[in-house]
Amino acid sequence: MAKKLFIFEDDKYDQFFPLTYNRPVYELLCGMTKIKQKIISSFPDAQVTLLCRDYLENVLREKTSQNVNEFGIKDDDQILLVNGRILPNSNFSAKLNFSEEQRFFFRGGDLVGWTGRGKDFKALKSSFQSLHIKDQIKSLRSRVDFLKIEVTLVDYLWELISQNAGQIEADFERIKPNLNFKNMFKHSQVDDDALIYDVEKVYVGKDSQIDGGVVLDARKGAIFIGDEVKIQPHTHVVGPCYIGKDSMLVGGKIREGTSIGPACRIGGEVEESIFLGYSNKYHHGFLGHSYVGQWVNLGALTTNSDLKNNYSTIKVSVNGILVDSGLVKVGAFIGDHVKTGIGTLLNTGVCIGFASNLFGGGVIDRKHIPAFVWGSKEKLVEYRLEKAIQTAKVVMKRRKIKLTEEEINLFKKIFQLTEKEREEL
Repeated sequence: MAKKLFIFEDDKYDQFFPLTYNRPVYELLCGMTKIKQKIISSFPDAQVTLLCRDYLENVLREKTSQNVNEFGIKDDDQILLVNGRILPNSNFSAKLNFSEEQRFFFRGGDLVGWTGRGKDFKALKSSFQSLHIKDQIKSLRSRVDFLKIEVTLVDYLWELISQNAGQIEADFERIKPNLNFKNMFKHSQVDDDALIYDVEKVYVGKDSQIDGGVVLDARKGAIFIGDEVKIQPHTHVVGPCYIGKDSMLVGGKIREGTSIGPACRIGGEVEESIFLGYSNKYHHGFLGHSYVGQWVNLGALTTNSDLKNNYSTIKVSVNGILVDSGLVKVGAFIGDHVKTGIGTLLNTGVCIGFASNLFGGGVIDRKHIPAFVWGSKEKLVEYRLEKAIQTAKVVMKRRKIKLTEEEINLFKKIFQLTEKEREEL
């Protein structure tokens, strides 16, 4: 008998576009870790399987150590199925855990989880394989008995940004007992002229370099700096803040509530934003309350607005419908492989689709930029698929990473899935 944890994506993955064209929601960064890692940490002794859309399966399998869309189970296995949109808190496993008794858990119309024996899981396998298909969960809810449960279940990208500062703090406290604070200055290079406020809430990883003239201010929250990070002079970092492995801060203000994933190059002013990884904002310009995917390059003076002049709540285009975020500060949502030219100005709540390329400067006043478009504020046209793939190969090679055949196939699939959006444009 084994404990097996299945993390699934449901049919609301499209509410997280453009970041989930090419990944499940649970692969998004919030705080110091991806959502899936938070869920897995609640059940450390379980075998993990990730469930996702079929066309994501091969790329996800290349990039993860977990099983993907595999259902090999025995009748007496204990099974736990968990929604990949959950941000678990410290007592999450007390609410939802392995049980030999079959139970469904819902929050409103959302399936939060299921628990039971392997033989019960097998009887429901066809349903569990298709939870990402529209109305599958709605149909399931109408046919089964269930328990109501209250958990933090995110519905939109801006909620990940709103939760980010708190998640950084929670993640820091969770891993704090395992951090080597005693020797961190022996294993890193921190210049004597670097200024650190509340050093007990700052962790500097192995082989990281903090130059003179850097200010690390943890008075408002923890600062975690990963291994092999470089922070150059005249950089001011305010916690809560997370800087991932091999990233570089090249000067400017990195304000509270910001998470920067691995291998990013960041400068200028950033506030309450998330960089998923391998992206550049090297030059001056402001980015606030925004979510940036992987392999993005923001040209010099690219700047976004995150606040309307009348301080009213900001609406975001979600699947062609304007949704009121209920927030007065919402920035930009930028998909993977997006490029912006110098002087690009982004309005509040803008979504920029996968592999699009914007240039020419000035205000991009559209709320939604489809995937694979090319052009300026005056005119946008379809970006040739072959050219987008070639650019991605060049960009990734600069970081000594190869664009795989499976990733190329995913480019082609996303191009096909977003064709209608470009036709409407």
